[in-house]
Amino acid sequence: MKLNVTVDIDWIDEEESLDQKIQEKIVDSIVQKISHKAVGSLESDALKQLSTKVDALVEKTYTEFLQRGVTITDQWGDVKKKDVTIYDLIKEKCDTWLLKKVDNEGRESSYGNNWTRMDWLINKQLDQQTKRMSDDIVKKVSETIKKHINDSVKDAIGEKLVKEIGLENIINSHKSKG
Repeated sequence: MKLNVTVDIDWIDEEESLDQKIQEKIVDSIVQKISHKAVGSLESDALKQLSTKVDALVEKTYTEFLQRGVTITDQWGDVKKKDVTIYDLIKEKCDTWLLKKVDNEGRESSYGNNWTRMDWLINKQLDQQTKRMSDDIVKKVSETIKKHINDSVKDAIGEKLVKEIGLENIINSHKSKG
């Protein structure tokens, strides 16, 4: 068997050789990969630095906002509180909301079984957690009891069957024959 291969290389200039063309392609490929990695690395570093700067700026702006003093007025424009920080206002609102009296459903109430919203939230979480835990315990105990009863019943039935069938007599008679 004879095989002839013909390669058409008219895309190569007369001044260039095939080796030069291959070398150029390899160099171009390496340069492209290196530049891609370098750009990716620079992009990653730039994103990290940008993220750090943005985080710092947000933190600074947020802190300045919370520390800024404001004047609280009523609906008529009369001053109620002067030079109070936003942080103190937020804290006061949270305290007021958590210490507000609520009913058994967590709704604001001024009569009946009242407790603070904080107490209601804590009791609600305690009730949910204890119910979940007690349900888990009951389930585990029930499964253990069922397994124990099944095992005991199987053992008892097995012993009764052995006595009823007279398995020991059959085994003994089989031994004496053998």
